[in-house]
Amino acid sequence: MASDSVERQELARVSGGGVIAGIVGGLFLVALLLATTALKGQNLWPVFKGASAPFFHQRAMQPGFDAAPVLVGAFLHFLISAGWGWLFAVICFGLSRPVTIAAGAPWGIVVWLGMHYVLLPMVHLGAMARSAPIGMAIIEHVLFGLVLAAAFLPFQRRVPERWPFSRRLTGPR
Repeated sequence: MASDSVERQELARVSGGGVIAGIVGGLFLVALLLATTALKGQNLWPVFKGASAPFFHQRAMQPGFDAAPVLVGAFLHFLISAGWGWLFAVICFGLSRPVTIAAGAPWGIVVWLGMHYVLLPMVHLGAMARSAPIGMAIIEHVLFGLVLAAAFLPFQRRVPERWPFSRRLTGPR
């Protein structure tokens, strides 16, 4: 019983760390997108409004500031980033620190694939996904994965038998 309580506490800590790491990765990605958009001399607001397009449709794609799409888009962007961070934490908890960092790059590709081929088309934003240059989108998401992995390091612990899967695979100790 006490072991279950410890495992629940550890799961909560790891989950929270993953969510925080995902948000940090999302902040990095927004900063990167803002910088590249500004360097091109383009409108910055779509960086924030894009994720709100399933709800605000064309209104989210209009130039300039519009509070509702900006707030909803930013919220959704960070919610999705937090979800990817949580999933990374659950999968990668227990790895060594160098392996955790190394896992960030392929995780970024998984995130890109999931967003580009699953989530965005599912919410009718496939055209938006296809409009982004693929090479740049992959690089941005690999960097997102690396930042996420680095942000997860304070929550990472080396576990000889990778938790939470070890008990399920080997049975009770």
